[in-house]
This record gives sequence, structure tokens and C-alpha cells, in this order.
Amino acid sequence: MASKPIMLSPRPASVADLIGIDADELETAFVCEEWRAELATGLVHLGPETAALHDLSGTRCGIMDLIQFYEPADWQKVLLALEEASTVSTTFSFATAIRPGPGLYRPVFCFGRSDLEGMAGGVLFGTFAIARLCLETASGRHGMVN
Repeated sequence: MASKPIMLSPRPASVADLIGIDADELETAFVCEEWRAELATGLVHLGPETAALHDLSGTRCGIMDLIQFYEPADWQKVLLALEEASTVSTTFSFATAIRPGPGLYRPVFCFGRSDLEGMAGGVLFGTFAIARLCLETASGRHGMVN
């Protein structure tokens, strides 16, 4: 994903620009919620819709709980982005997909930054933009299924 500047808490128009869609389509096409991870405890705090789309029963989890539903080929890049952000205050982003079933995927975009000076141990925070609809990859065709 191309590196673009990321604000503290991106405005919807900025999130739409980073994803590459029209700002008017953002709310219809994506669930956008803020999140944070406390480095001292390893706990990730999600919004309720983001947690539900990650198939998590609560709004707090660990990093591995969060990424277990992502495309396995993307696990390393996601972990690398989060690891780098845990060692130096920086901005980061990644794109992946949640696989809710065979031949289905739900695009996930994450934009964030780390603050290692603030809370004890530091904190990562940002915005998830998760597609509301699943896409189909089976049979060599791509399209929305819900």
C-alpha cells in the first residue's frame, strides 16, 4: 500500500482518500471505527462493529486473536507493521482481508500511529475501515455476495 500521511484520528474524507474511494461512499461501503492497543498489556480495544466483523465476542482481545481471521499470507506484513510501530513512534497502515468462509473475503484497511511517549509502555491507535459486504472469489469471478 502506498505510504500516505496519516492523521491522529483520520477524518472520513481522509480515510476514503487513503482507501481510494469517494468520501460519499465511505459510510455506505465501510464500517469505520477507531481502535487502540496498549503495549504494556498487549490488549487491543476495538469498536463493537469492528469486533463483530472480526468474529470476536468482546471488544478487547490480543493481536493474535485479531489477525487470526485475516488472509494468512498477510499475517507477516501485519505483524511487522505493528511490531515496528511498537518500537518507534511512527505511522503505519496495512490492507488485508477477513475470510468469513470459503471463496469469500471482506477487505480490511487499517491506518494508525504509535505513541511511545504517552501511556506507560506506549499505545498504538488508529482506524479500521472494513467492508460491509463480502466479496466472492470462487469460480474465477469477483463480485459482492450480500
